[in-house]
Amino acid sequence: MKLRVALTTTDLSSLEHKQTLISSPSGMEIQIENEQRVKTIALLPGQSVRISPDGESMSVFITGHGRFKAARLVAGPRKASDSFFIDSVKRARANGQQRAEYRGHELDVNAAGGKLRLILVLDLEHYLTGVLESEVPASYHIEALKAQAVAARTYALNPRISHEKDNADVCDSYLCCQYFAGHKSVTSARHQQAIEATSGEILKYGTRAILALFSSNAGGYTSNYEDCFSDPKTNIFPPASIPYLKAVPEKLSPAEKNSAGETEARLKEVWHSNNHATFDSWSPHFKWSVHIPAHSLEAHMHHELSLLLKDQETAPFVIPAESGKFGHINKFSVTKRGVSGVAIELTIHTSTGEWQIRKELVIRNAFKNSDIKLARLKSAKIFFEHQHDHLGLLSSLTVKGLGWGHGVGLQQTGAQGMALAGKHYRDILSHYFTNAQIYRIGS
Repeated sequence: MKLRVALTTTDLSSLEHKQTLISSPSGMEIQIENEQRVKTIALLPGQSVRISPDGESMSVFITGHGRFKAARLVAGPRKASDSFFIDSVKRARANGQQRAEYRGHELDVNAAGGKLRLILVLDLEHYLTGVLESEVPASYHIEALKAQAVAARTYALNPRISHEKDNADVCDSYLCCQYFAGHKSVTSARHQQAIEATSGEILKYGTRAILALFSSNAGGYTSNYEDCFSDPKTNIFPPASIPYLKAVPEKLSPAEKNSAGETEARLKEVWHSNNHATFDSWSPHFKWSVHIPAHSLEAHMHHELSLLLKDQETAPFVIPAESGKFGHINKFSVTKRGVSGVAIELTIHTSTGEWQIRKELVIRNAFKNSDIKLARLKSAKIFFEHQHDHLGLLSSLTVKGLGWGHGVGLQQTGAQGMALAGKHYRDILSHYFTNAQIYRIGS
């Protein structure tokens, strides 16, 4: 089964590229399409292709061959086992940012609106290799890797946000879909084993592939879908609930009774406990804290809120004070939480009135702060400790939290904990995706 993967820029935020540079150590075959004519050029090892937008078409410069005008360009290695690189795109790996590497099949390049669009066309199972290598360590238990393989394969068939308008099935960014950082030079044997052991398997609820969301760590309790996401088509929050994406506690002992939900008092108890036992509590991401001086907090949060208000996707979830001014921060309070304890609504009490922020990711993004190199809070399962000076003014803020990511659906560290406890990958998947069933593609 072929999959079309839209490739994003280095920061993973856009599908529009200003320029593209392609090369391959083993040579490539390039097809240049223009006015119903196709020209094929074989590239030797070391030769490269530089593509720039030229109006609604493209300018293509090929080392040793010169410049061409193209409506479309298709590039691929000579052998399916060979790699090619997009040198203009960097992807994060364990040892830092590296040029994006892909193996096999082809790259489809088109111009649109004065920018370039890059679509990688490859087999679904080959795509999964890149996803697993990007999303979960090969050192994880094989049953946890199998669970991730099934979830990732399912997500490729039913992403939360459709890329039909982009002429693609999914994109490669974890900001939108699931992370696909390309392929490593040497494929991990354990990742490959997990993919082959679950070949063709996906999760369905009824007759459709489910929305197989996953994150890193849920902080002891996964979240309801409607507590964290807005409707992808209407942006309404909260959206309709999804029956298989329900909050579940991560308790090690099945004899323990499920609690009705995580309150702020319970979050504090869990955070300060040294012997809290859940499937995910072994992870260093289970609990965390961030300390921010008040002057830095106010300056950066004011700026970030103004940006969120300018963005049509996030503006509905930021409600300014009646004065419209930000003022000095007095304190923060979570005024609404989901079952897992995740913050659904945050109130910022300022000297000019109360600001409200709604939705998990918007709340996390509001705390972006370059002074402390914070891109966003790790999660919205948070509580606050306020520090004041001798005048009673806020001097600094400590945000304490549990988990990493939205916490909806499968959580990778929890899956690892379940696998180490002897659970089969099917048990892991049924725990995280309530009443979903495993089927083979086509059945």
